[in-house]
Amino acid sequence: MRYRTISRPLVLATALVGVGLTGCSDDDGPTGPVTPFDPTATAQAVSEMEDRLDGDSDVMMSLSLVNPAIEAEGGALAQLIPTGVVRPAQPFSAQLLVDPSFSMEPIFPSNFLGRTFEWDEGLGRYAMTDRVGAPANGIRFILYAIDPFTERPATPLNEVGLMDLTDEGDAVATRLGIRAETDGVTRLDYLVTASYALLGENIEAIATGVGFISDGTRRLDFDLAQTVTLDNASGTMQVDLLYELRMDDEGIRVLVDAGTEIDLSASEIGLDVMMTITDGGNVTEFDAAVGQDESLSGTVRHNGETVVLMSGTTSAPVFTDAAGSPLTNAEVVALTQIFDLFDDVFDFVEQVFEPFGSEVASL
Repeated sequence: MRYRTISRPLVLATALVGVGLTGCSDDDGPTGPVTPFDPTATAQAVSEMEDRLDGDSDVMMSLSLVNPAIEAEGGALAQLIPTGVVRPAQPFSAQLLVDPSFSMEPIFPSNFLGRTFEWDEGLGRYAMTDRVGAPANGIRFILYAIDPFTERPATPLNEVGLMDLTDEGDAVATRLGIRAETDGVTRLDYLVTASYALLGENIEAIATGVGFISDGTRRLDFDLAQTVTLDNASGTMQVDLLYELRMDDEGIRVLVDAGTEIDLSASEIGLDVMMTITDGGNVTEFDAAVGQDESLSGTVRHNGETVVLMSGTTSAPVFTDAAGSPLTNAEVVALTQIFDLFDDVFDFVEQVFEPFGSEVASL
């Protein structure tokens, strides 16, 4: 896992106690033959998930261009409760960003509604135009083929589809609908919801993202929940997350379950992380504790049996069998590949929340 400096307090950590995941499955996931632990087979299943997380990169990269375009046109999205992924590598310094007077407001400035943004090569950014067809309760971005090196529309421009952002909120919560299609096929469709509540002297903020991405053939469904509870009396903040990703056709389900309690006067954060991979009838769990210094300790369980011990650091994990004996090179390579899925999930979550600004998405 790669970790980043934390600059704001509403963050995501990595072993949640199961809070408020909209649409999270209640069943045990895909079923099928139960087999002995085979790191290579599990890594192959993980690779299917990684391919989908990395797929439709043109559409996902286009999400990062939304917020700068709106700001450049003199607007700003209504403030989503700040969210992000905790990847600490530096001492933590927190400020209280949750304002008890915060209220749910329309996401878009009124003069933006029904407007379409197209790429302006002269400006080097999206610009608002008079092109018709945008939704009345939102805005539209025309999608183009993306240059993978610049992560901007390639020259000459090649229009491939559209992306609509719509305000689906009410007096209780801010909701942003995001739908993208290319070549007449829906590639991305999800809803981001943000809300907060005052619980006595405590403040609870919740952000969720629920929907799917697709390449037109394979589909990945995701349910993402991030919860932050600030205890003013104790000066602590509980950060919880639960991320579920499913490829039902392939029988693969990944659940990242994480959380930490942060002392706002302290400079260190320890994280408890669990990633559960369901592949057919097999369930493999990576259960780890991560220190501020990136130290790593934990276990890998397969169908309830401890099969691997983890140590080392997040950037250089060490794997041994349950008795502490070395594994084969092939087993280590496979386990490292599986472990890298943590990063892919976190990167994907950042992309999902990207329209609210890169600072928000990459805390």
